[in-house]
Amino acid sequence: MRRPSDTLVVDAAILVSAALGRSGPVLFDVAGKATLVTTDRAAHEAARRIELGMQRPDLLLALSAILRAISVVAIARLAHAIASAEDTLRDAVHSRNGSIADAHILALAWEANADIWSHDRDFAGVGVASWSTINLVDALGDD
Repeated sequence: MRRPSDTLVVDAAILVSAALGRSGPVLFDVAGKATLVTTDRAAHEAARRIELGMQRPDLLLALSAILRAISVVAIARLAHAIASAEDTLRDAVHSRNGSIADAHILALAWEANADIWSHDRDFAGVGVASWSTINLVDALGDD
């Protein structure tokens, strides 16, 4: 199995899972082996899902602790790449749904020369490696 890149872009669903405690320990373990980055939009989306969608504002403190272990990049810094990322996601053969909602994640992966940590199939076929939590743990297990 190929080794993940030294930098991983974390999507909102992974942040939510970590705040719930499902992948929190894994996230901190991975943070010791790779640089973790995300966008301010993903951080906001995770907070919104936790507070409004799940109605669990008690988990916002856990999310804050998680975000302190991750570099958060303003999507304004990625503006030059967002349109291209949208086109790439829209045309990705493997995802087949044309969703461009996570273009900021793909743009950051390009900017940081990073792989993506996500369970989202929208990244299939875009030319950037994406890792589910289980595959990431397996790939980093030898470290």
